[in-house]
Amino acid sequence: MQFQKIVQVIGLHKTYGGITALKSVDFELDAGEIHGLCGENGAGKSTLVKILGGLVDPTAGQILFDGAALRLGRRTDPSCISIVHQELSIIPALSVLDNVLMGNTRVGHIYLRRRFKTDVRRQLDSIGLSHISLNQSASELSLAERQLVEIARCVLHGAKVLILDEPTATLAESEITRVFTAVRWLRDQGTTVVFISHRLNEVFDLTDRITVFRSGERILTAPTSEMTTDSLVFAMVGHEVERRTTLGAINPHAHVARLNLDGFGVPNACQPLNLTVPAGEILGVVGQLGSGADRLVEAIAGVRSHTGKLSIDSQQVDIQSPRKAISQGIAYVPEDRAGKGVFLEASIGQNSTASILNQLTRFGRLENALERNAAHELMKRFTIDTKRINSKVSSLSGGNQQKVAMAKAAAISPKILILNEPTRGVDIGARAEIYAQLRSMAATGLTVVFFSTDFEEVLELADRVITVFRGEMVNDRMIEHCSMTTILMDILHGHGEEKIA
Repeated sequence: MQFQKIVQVIGLHKTYGGITALKSVDFELDAGEIHGLCGENGAGKSTLVKILGGLVDPTAGQILFDGAALRLGRRTDPSCISIVHQELSIIPALSVLDNVLMGNTRVGHIYLRRRFKTDVRRQLDSIGLSHISLNQSASELSLAERQLVEIARCVLHGAKVLILDEPTATLAESEITRVFTAVRWLRDQGTTVVFISHRLNEVFDLTDRITVFRSGERILTAPTSEMTTDSLVFAMVGHEVERRTTLGAINPHAHVARLNLDGFGVPNACQPLNLTVPAGEILGVVGQLGSGADRLVEAIAGVRSHTGKLSIDSQQVDIQSPRKAISQGIAYVPEDRAGKGVFLEASIGQNSTASILNQLTRFGRLENALERNAAHELMKRFTIDTKRINSKVSSLSGGNQQKVAMAKAAAISPKILILNEPTRGVDIGARAEIYAQLRSMAATGLTVVFFSTDFEEVLELADRVITVFRGEMVNDRMIEHCSMTTILMDILHGHGEEKIA
């Protein structure tokens, strides 16, 4: 079957000073396909997307859209190529109708909403939002619904190519299904969809073809049906990635009851539960967004108020604030690393030691040599290039930013490490490094508790899993007794009283 080439990228090259982001890339998109774009952070995917969208001017090369050359370095007509970025541009205070029409050139200087209601309603219905009112505030929508509103905006522009950058990074399984249904419908209508995701199971489930980038070069393009997970990972990183080979390994620290929850609950989010987590164990907490599972780990970190008691090494402690939790040996790495986990405009070294400045001062003054030495050790521990100690964190890839956030948390030498979505938006290579470091830390007796909506991550990282449904703990299983199916059944149906026929 022959496809029309809707986009042809020819010899695309981009340098930033002495750094080459793209190296003479040739790349094509067929009309009416879902095309997966894979590669580690820093591989060149984002640079390619920015050039396609007219946000960045290439150093050299040409792009043909439907056979005609695009004018590079100026914003691309959204009726040709539209991008839904990972950080959504929805304005919560505006209505659904206003958000969909935002930026539409047909609106003109006089905004008469009624002229567009029929078209917007039709587009929302087509992508699975028939239950949403046009006048509803966007703040009332779920994350998946906001994602679909952004897609509807692009469709209303008439976009022939739609680029989705990590569209499922913050969604639960049921919400991902809704987005995928909409994407397949768009493909069937003739729209070309570029799907960027670090969740490889989603890439295999959704796409028709896959292109892999590595170090600014296009490594391969192939039909999805001809690739395996191992071949895709190898193409992305250039070597085999170490994966978990044993389940239920013996924990030499298991006799120490490090964390104990007694009637511990989160008001309006999670019902009181009793739980003991030994030293050296990695506990995964799993539930859909809104189930209370994420709120539970936040409460253990002192970010949210709680009821009941929390004890560390058999001693009840006060963790009613993050500061108090830290003083008791609980460190936290939040899900929003850019907004909460790191200081983007500060250096890597300053970020790494930010949590232990009191240990690096003499007579009230910060000792630069002590700070630098501590930062060096933390950066080496988390495989961050020490030559970049003075670089801003904003200059790093998502994976390296996450490593900095973990280094900052690990600096206090915690007894318990809490992580919320530990590798959201992180590539496969950096994930493997982060998992290896967490296991190494657990081997020394650190207790790790993490929340994740990524089932592959849970099965790869956790020693033990608790599942949560509508604020209630459903099951507590060792990892050897867990599977995708058991986890999914728990978080979708609870104890089974509300199973869907």
